[in-house]
Amino acid sequence: MSVILENEKGEVLLYTKGADSMILERMDKAKNPDTDSTMKYLSEFADEGLRTLLIAYKKISKDKYIDWSKRYLEAATATENKQEKMEILQDEIETDMLLIGATAIEDKLQDEVGSTIAFLKKAGIKVWVLTGDKIETAINIGFSCNLLTKELKRIIIDGKEKADVQKAIEAAQQKVHFFFRSIMKISLG
Repeated sequence: MSVILENEKGEVLLYTKGADSMILERMDKAKNPDTDSTMKYLSEFADEGLRTLLIAYKKISKDKYIDWSKRYLEAATATENKQEKMEILQDEIETDMLLIGATAIEDKLQDEVGSTIAFLKKAGIKVWVLTGDKIETAINIGFSCNLLTKELKRIIIDGKEKADVQKAIEAAQQKVHFFFRSIMKISLG
């Protein structure tokens, strides 16, 4: 999520916040030497179950902004492929950013979420979760809402590219087949 503004000095600034994976792709690596230490802290925060975001900014020349804003307005009013055109221009402007910092907040569940999930599972209802959270955060939240237990066999599929996700799914399928074959051997004696 980004916002572009003009400050009292007449500078055009773009501020953005978002998931570390998205913001890191948009940062100027050479001008952000503290990224590693920030990522270390984000990992620690995620391990504690906190939701994390990065915040970054950049200055934009007025000429560049005027040119970009005209093209963005055209894309926003397009009758065909509007969303695609807008996303291309957003990606174009959200580059070479400088890291401001990171946030970490506790994301509290609504009352009774944990007990409701426990009752659903006890009733034999299968519960699945699909999340865009960092794996560490998702696992901690899973435990806090009784979705995950120590006894539960977990399969985590993670990847950014289609091929990586496909490999993870295939590996998970192998784990599941192995698990069920071993249970069958034990029960058949």
